[in-house]
Amino acid sequence: MPFAKAYQQQNRSEPNRNHHVHLRLINGGQRINEPRGEMRCSRRVPLECYVKVRVSDSGETFYAMSKDLSVDGLAFTAHYVPRFGEMMEIQLQSPRGSTLKPFKALVQVRRCVHLDENKGYEIGTAIIKVRQ
Repeated sequence: MPFAKAYQQQNRSEPNRNHHVHLRLINGGQRINEPRGEMRCSRRVPLECYVKVRVSDSGETFYAMSKDLSVDGLAFTAHYVPRFGEMMEIQLQSPRGSTLKPFKALVQVRRCVHLDENKGYEIGTAIIKVRQ
């Protein structure tokens, strides 16, 4: 799993000046043994719950089933066919009996793959902004 490591550049000739902190990403979580390799740098967590999706342009609303969630994005299955780059507002529904608030975010479509007959499409999205 990737993580950021902070380090400071130190210049001994300027002792009283503010030093900038630089973040460096250390890659991890990529699977080398797959034919194309892992596309995401962050680890996916399998998650099956209902997702309420609202398409930003048209205002159309539909429900989907989530597949996995990561720090960078969300994958879900639906019968809706999106355009690449289309913006959507998603709301992950909390399981019944849970006191957790639903997770809301603005996402952008990165991929869409047709599944078997009558199973719809697997839609991969990137999280742009977390709403709640």
